[in-house]
Amino acid sequence: MTIEQEIEKRDKIIKVMELVAEDVKRDAKDFDGQPFTGKTMAAYMGNHGAAIAAVANAIKELVKLQSTQGEK
Repeated sequence: MTIEQEIEKRDKIIKVMELVAEDVKRDAKDFDGQPFTGKTMAAYMGNHGAAIAAVANAIKELVKLQSTQGEK
């Protein structure tokens, strides 16, 4: 992988993290004051599950990227 590709990949990972942070913040605002029902909890937990998966995938990609840099 070229240095340009590594930078591009890193920038994409940073963007994903920023989007996740924005989504979680928006979810907290949108769900504030909502009735505590199974439907709203399922939606809220589903959103958080997706956020956790996105962060986990971003971390995995960072580890791969760092491992690749260590091989050089």
